[in-house]
Amino acid sequence: MPSVVEQAGELRSARVESLRALAALGVLEGHVYGGNLNYGPAAYSSWWHRSLLGGGFGVYLFFCLSGYLLYLPFARRSFGGAGPVDLRRYARNRAVRILPLYYVVAVTYLIVLHAPAGVWVRFLTFTENFSHRTVSRYDGPMWSLVVEIMFYLLLPLIALVISGLSRGSLVRAGALLVLAAGVFGAYRWVAFLHSAHPSPLVQYNLPATFYFFIPGMMLALVRVGAEARGTDWSGQLLGRSWVWVAASAACWALIFYRYQWDLLAGAASLLLLGACVLPLARSRLVGALGWRPLAALGIASYSLYLWHMPIVDYLARRHLGGYLGHLAVSGTICIAIAAVSYWVVEAPFLRLRRRWGATAASDAVGPTQSRPASAA
Repeated sequence: MPSVVEQAGELRSARVESLRALAALGVLEGHVYGGNLNYGPAAYSSWWHRSLLGGGFGVYLFFCLSGYLLYLPFARRSFGGAGPVDLRRYARNRAVRILPLYYVVAVTYLIVLHAPAGVWVRFLTFTENFSHRTVSRYDGPMWSLVVEIMFYLLLPLIALVISGLSRGSLVRAGALLVLAAGVFGAYRWVAFLHSAHPSPLVQYNLPATFYFFIPGMMLALVRVGAEARGTDWSGQLLGRSWVWVAASAACWALIFYRYQWDLLAGAASLLLLGACVLPLARSRLVGALGWRPLAALGIASYSLYLWHMPIVDYLARRHLGGYLGHLAVSGTICIAIAAVSYWVVEAPFLRLRRRWGATAASDAVGPTQSRPASAA
């Protein structure tokens, strides 16, 4: 059984939570580096600079994780013989996971930053991504929460369509997701990556970011197929987790070479997450993701992700000894705030989920061991 870590009384895969921690730390580091150079030309001047700035691409790993963890019970229902997904439980789980902390952070920063009434309305109704006045402003990372919520709302319908069109065939379901990846990847390529004047209202909304959820959904199908067949790929070269991690690292390196190739973040995220959740031969590198302190930070990664940006921006103006000094001070303060925020704000609401059953996000069983579908 994989190593696990506890989140508000529920068990979670330590490796998956460590990936959350790495994604959140990457976003924080990228914002520290960008803020230290005022996001000027120097921040983009070489592959090394773009790599340090590129921690912000960790948000796409978050999207991939959501696609995998939330689609998995629907995939098990449609293709693995599991029971139906309780949509009311699914909705309650998503609400207690996202809303309490979001509103605490939003209200705090809107007060501190003296936001006008119209901005309050946008943030409190999750419509900040639909106005140039608010999209990616005040607390920049909040744009991705709006995208996540749109995905949560649409996922049951998406799962129903995939199930109906595939008629029980994993191969057909996989083909549908590949087709969707092509369509939404092409849309992002044309409307944002190669647009002469890309709009932030395009960049920060679901049609241009849905592509990054699809690799996680594909992994969910692969895992369901592995569970059904008792698959073990560990004896093959491509069944070694270090190969998947190395291929993921190569994709990230190409993205940092040219940011316009950011569609590769879908493949990079799929390979990295696949190394952790599929029946592959484990390597020391993947085993290190079971390190409990890192996994524990992953438990608080939502708090780290939402609180850090205004703090990083404020400290960037305090001349803390350059990039490394800024990173050390910002990282320490933000991680401490995230830990307190998790225990005070997140955990009390997350404990409510135990009243209506386990959540799919635990992912704490072995990769080839089936279990009943739950409500994510």
